[in-house]
Amino acid sequence: MSGVIRASSLSLVAVAVALAGATCGAPKPEKKVAIEAMVPQIYPALADTIGQYAMFIDGESQHVEGYGVVAQLPGTGSGDMPPSVQSLLIDQLHKAGADSYMNNTQRIKPADILKSNLIAAVEVHGAIPPLARKGDSFDLKVNCLPSSQATSLSGGLLWTSELKVVGLTADTNNDTRRIALGRGPVLVSMPIDVAMGNEVPTQPAAARRALRTARVLNGGRVEEDRLVRLQLHQASMMRTGVIERAINSRFPGREKAASAENDSIVSLKVPLEYQDRPMEFINLVMHMFLSQESPGFTERKAAELIRALADPDAPHQDISIALQALGRSILPGYIQAQYTNPNPSVRFWCARAGAGLRDVGGMVVLQEFAKNEQSPFKQEAVSSVVEHSRSGDIIRATITLREMLNSKDLAERIAAYEGLVAIRADLAPIDPPILSCHSIGSGKFLLDIVPCDAPPAIYVTQQGLPRIALIGRPITLPQGALYISPDNALTVVVQDAPPPTVITASVDGADADAPSPPPENVVHYYRSPFGDRTVEVRSSTRIQDVIARLGWAPQPKAPGYDPKALYIGASYQSIAEMLATLCHRQILGAQFVLQNASEDPYRTTSDLISESRPEGSTAPIAPAVPAVPGE
Repeated sequence: MSGVIRASSLSLVAVAVALAGATCGAPKPEKKVAIEAMVPQIYPALADTIGQYAMFIDGESQHVEGYGVVAQLPGTGSGDMPPSVQSLLIDQLHKAGADSYMNNTQRIKPADILKSNLIAAVEVHGAIPPLARKGDSFDLKVNCLPSSQATSLSGGLLWTSELKVVGLTADTNNDTRRIALGRGPVLVSMPIDVAMGNEVPTQPAAARRALRTARVLNGGRVEEDRLVRLQLHQASMMRTGVIERAINSRFPGREKAASAENDSIVSLKVPLEYQDRPMEFINLVMHMFLSQESPGFTERKAAELIRALADPDAPHQDISIALQALGRSILPGYIQAQYTNPNPSVRFWCARAGAGLRDVGGMVVLQEFAKNEQSPFKQEAVSSVVEHSRSGDIIRATITLREMLNSKDLAERIAAYEGLVAIRADLAPIDPPILSCHSIGSGKFLLDIVPCDAPPAIYVTQQGLPRIALIGRPITLPQGALYISPDNALTVVVQDAPPPTVITASVDGADADAPSPPPENVVHYYRSPFGDRTVEVRSSTRIQDVIARLGWAPQPKAPGYDPKALYIGASYQSIAEMLATLCHRQILGAQFVLQNASEDPYRTTSDLISESRPEGSTAPIAPAVPAVPGE
């Protein structure tokens, strides 16, 4: 069973990718030969599960790409680009409404925009995750064109770009249809690494490349649902029909969860109750038994699976999922009876199955394992508590993770914070809140405050939603603190006393119980690199108020909008650089942690050129659709 059914999440996806490699339509005959030759070996207790006969073939991320424009660069861009790309981007700017009397944009000339050093033409790459639905978000990678003389993308904004399977070509006859859009502020890691005092590339070419490559966190938007399909190892119309009936019987609803398309493919539709955890649905489907509807089968199989959990060589996780797949009918007589089993393996994996079936007793047992520092199941228990609390009882999981926040291990505290985010602990009715989440700059990024009795840490993400987390004891700027950004655009200084008149700048609700607002003796000076704005605003010394003041910007559609309000509107990148610098210089008494970014699952044209391969060896690509400046 190990190697296929054991792949309850990522490994299942990897097997599907390796064996299938298909993204649409029925498999080609020549691929069936390879699949049939690799039919998995099944652990005896798991025989006759759907995973024995079929594989999930849509578990691979879908690579998308396109051309785009990164704008608002402080003179570090370049208008250099191949004529074919320039023509394409000009055409797209016209389609977006530039140079139009009807849209009152007649002064916006696309050709002039693309000659400026305030923009850079870029390749845009992304990977739409499996099971993604229309409207879901994903990260993007952008890199300057090889011919571009742009020196840095830091501080830029990616204008709206069309993303396609085949999108890096100026020949629209060779591209594919748009399946996603990309847009958002870019994040360049190298300046933050410099601020942290980390080692950075010393070779000029490597340093240049690091500044010309960036991420757009959560910048991709999916425009259509990804397919969700099973493919049989051996074609059989009878078996696809049996699988369809078994799945629809286990997951009844107004819409069919499974539909047999032909003798090889069964299409799946994730039920409403699993919309927030679609991979759990796939795991349950793969671990379902085809004989599950036979009288007495469920009870006999439950007893057999529980006995198998005592086998140290058994695939325990797969057995636990198979127990969960049998349904709630086995809770009273089989699963719950094992919550006191003296064998910790049997007790844990049964509790995991019970928690997956929304049984409070199973969650309680998992909590006990999560609190036991000596248990080999501790980490697995924490993951299971988080996994089975989504869209369920988040209070118990929140309390469990709160205890981890006081750990001496910083990595464990960050893991607890990420678990709190995953289960949306900010919605838990607990007073005082364990996690409070604040939107800064009307969604520019999120500021999470996680108070606990632990040394303070500042955690900045590089994947998914951009978030800055303040974990631990309160953090304040000390008297006399001074920060000047590398480009001299921003200065933050703590003065001796606040002025007579102040502007309130604090995170919403932070001072609800305070007798009076904290003194605002932190002065923020900002001079736009474009020379169009000079601003001075104030905040208290609390670091959350400093971040809120720097990131805030007025919204024209918001109630009480004041067009004369002073604001800086600092980017996520510039605030992260400031925090990293203040921590590295020990001005702030906190440890700064930058989230590790995952390896990119795609290769760019520049990567191929650096390997002395012709640019044309990649799939051709289609134009991006840059938005009109200021959209």
